[in-house]
Amino acid sequence: MLMHMGTGQTCWSCGRDNGDGARTCGWCGVWLIELYPEAVPPAVRSLLPLARRWGISDDGYRDAAVAGADAEALAALVAAVDAIGDAALYGWLAGPEASSARPSAEYVAVTALTMAAEQARLRREGRPSDP
Repeated sequence: MLMHMGTGQTCWSCGRDNGDGARTCGWCGVWLIELYPEAVPPAVRSLLPLARRWGISDDGYRDAAVAGADAEALAALVAAVDAIGDAALYGWLAGPEASSARPSAEYVAVTALTMAAEQARLRREGRPSDP
């Protein structure tokens, strides 16, 4: 199992300070750690850079990120997720790690990325993301 260590660094996205051991930014929710390609299936690896930015596990921070994004960024987000075959992406997400008490950072980030992509899709269509 790959172990991630927090960086205790300034957030690359919002510029705010985060304490030692932080894996995600406490201010905006983005991932401060690198996500390991070896932890995901080969077909999903291309999503990891986007998952680091958009795979925000906190609903409020993720909503704010999508709401604040421009149309070009939302289109790229949706297109990247749509480019991965459903069997590869959702097959992995529905696999054994789905019931893990401690899923990997990569699993959490990609799961949240799919939620961000769906929110982006709804926003682009002019529909609210909450029913």
